[in-house]
Amino acid sequence: MVLGIIVSVGILSAGLNLFEGYERTLKSVLLDSFAHINIQSSNNEYLTESQYNSAMSMLKGDPRFLNVSPTISYSAMVQEGSQVRGALIRGFDFSLSFPYHPYIIPLNTGLDTGEIFVGYHMAKELGKSIGDTIRVVYPQLDRISALGLFPSEYPYKIKGLYRSGYYEFDRSIVIMNKSDCEQMIMTSNRYSRIEVRLKPDYTDKAGSIADEYAAKLGGSFLVAPWTISNVSLFRLIAMEKWLIFIIFSFLVLIAGLNVVSAVITIIIDKKNEIAILKTIGTDDRSIQRMLYYRIALVAFAAIVLGLIFGLLLSVIVVNQNFYTLKGDVYFIDKLTVYVSPFNQLIIFSVSALLIMLCISIPLRRINKLEIIELIRNP
Repeated sequence: MVLGIIVSVGILSAGLNLFEGYERTLKSVLLDSFAHINIQSSNNEYLTESQYNSAMSMLKGDPRFLNVSPTISYSAMVQEGSQVRGALIRGFDFSLSFPYHPYIIPLNTGLDTGEIFVGYHMAKELGKSIGDTIRVVYPQLDRISALGLFPSEYPYKIKGLYRSGYYEFDRSIVIMNKSDCEQMIMTSNRYSRIEVRLKPDYTDKAGSIADEYAAKLGGSFLVAPWTISNVSLFRLIAMEKWLIFIIFSFLVLIAGLNVVSAVITIIIDKKNEIAILKTIGTDDRSIQRMLYYRIALVAFAAIVLGLIFGLLLSVIVVNQNFYTLKGDVYFIDKLTVYVSPFNQLIIFSVSALLIMLCISIPLRRINKLEIIELIRNP
């Protein structure tokens, strides 16, 4: 009985700990990889000079902002021999702000003209490393000749690797200087959008802050918080987490069948004592309460041991080297564990409720035990 409770509660606890860790890690990685608020032109074109100046003057000095970074962003291709990969080009004016220094290998690496940062997994797939040269190709869709599209193709030196932990970014992103971006797309003094990163205390308030600036900037701007594109993902993850909790709770219920058997066995073993207690006038409720407290105390101790076992099991799963997450499926490629006090309280409460129910049901048999039958069949 005790072993069944410990194992079932441990598996339930470990599953919730790992899923909670996954959810929190994914949220952290998304906050690190994406701008918390994006400001762009409402017609999805480049920001005009007047729009840029107006937005920057209004954003300047807000104490809730960690940094404000104007960027150029477009899709291109990276080519190495016969291998071609789709790439997201992001150009920054490094004299203003570059918010992604913590995710560049090596740290605190600068970027000059002709140099780029490449996503870690992209470099790995193409067999490239720091110091190698790679070609970036941008098809000029508005420049078509008799020979077809006129592409912009330039070789760049890999100065560093970008690794945020978000697989899709790490296998597609290319970061370069604003001047290199402008040369490739044949433009000047234009930005795709303004990226705003909030201080940690305000990331969960990105929606309300975005609404505030949408009202200030007017209809010529589109102000979007990071939650808009990810809200469905987190709702799905939360639903899956609690669905797993419900399914694994049936393991506790199955362990409860052992509790039922154990209680019935105890009643049979103690029937002589029960007969004596009934003979001297002890009522059924008092006998039930006596047995209930003894069994419940052991069961609750087993639940606590199960929570501890779940924590140890979670740590073992995280530190094992046999299985790792597939980044192209799960967005991140590492397992993490997070022990939420709220989740532990839920697990303990549900497990205790199920076990208490399984203890109470067989104890009702004491009401049906007759003293004469107990004495005749010792």
